[in-house]
Amino acid sequence: MKKTEAELLENQWDVANMEVDPEVLASYVKYDVDEKRAVATITFDRPDRLNAIPVAGFERVGDLVREAEADDRVKVIVFKGEGDHFGTGADASELGHYIGYKSGTDKASRRRPAQRQRILPDRNVLTSGFTRPIIESLKATICQVQGYCYGGHFQIALSADIVIATPNARFTHPAFRYLGPAPQDMYHWIEKVGLTTMKDVMLTMRAIGAEEGERKGLITKVVEPDELEKWVNDYAEAIAVMPLDSLMMGKSMMQIILEARGKGLGAMTGWVGHGWATNVRFEEGDWNFLKQRREKGVAKALEERDRLVAPYFRLSETRSSEEE
Repeated sequence: MKKTEAELLENQWDVANMEVDPEVLASYVKYDVDEKRAVATITFDRPDRLNAIPVAGFERVGDLVREAEADDRVKVIVFKGEGDHFGTGADASELGHYIGYKSGTDKASRRRPAQRQRILPDRNVLTSGFTRPIIESLKATICQVQGYCYGGHFQIALSADIVIATPNARFTHPAFRYLGPAPQDMYHWIEKVGLTTMKDVMLTMRAIGAEEGERKGLITKVVEPDELEKWVNDYAEAIAVMPLDSLMMGKSMMQIILEARGKGLGAMTGWVGHGWATNVRFEEGDWNFLKQRREKGVAKALEERDRLVAPYFRLSETRSSEEE
């Protein structure tokens, strides 16, 4: 018997054990192939949570990219989000659990995971899981971005060939607030926006706006909201005119150049460095996301963190626009 929507949303996933209902994942990360247009579309559909998805949802993204890459009907892979935002990364309620952190409600569950518990999840989720398949895809990849593009969704945009965004789009990784200048795709940051901007964003933990992103090379083109889908479709159509062999050979040669520029080593520092970063030692007075989340809840913790800095450096548009 087919499950109702209410049944799917109830007990969506077991955070402690990272068990995710495949039907739920498929409802959050949808997949469609338009054979006539030669376009595969991966859609994030959880607008009530700003399209935040379980960590396993990003592994599904990687699987879908590989599926599209092997499908001769597909030349272009488009990523898009339902609602007002592209996506805000992994659901903050489960951050830390995938490497072994528990609820933190008792002394035993507060013990830090061993490095061996971090290595495989960091490698298999952070790189092999979804960014690597996108970066190395031999099909063209396009991101259709509006609103927030944070966390894992930002990593997708950073990895894509083309990013079309609306003027209100904002790009960053909240992990910089949890861990400091975290290493997720740091090498790709440098390739896309340059060392100066990378340091600016990682050290201040701010977001990049759409116009700045276009100037710095992160965004291909900024367009008005009512023209976003049309521009993405036009780009996909222009690419799809190319023979599939030519497209895949061209993308292969791009990969050779990236490897020569250090992509492989850069990707490895991502997952190795993440294990280091998640083992940070907090001193008295330091803001600790996992502790604040445990004591105050996700929403309150993030709100308080934003208010520690001037509006320019806040990640929430609502709080950033409030008068001091």
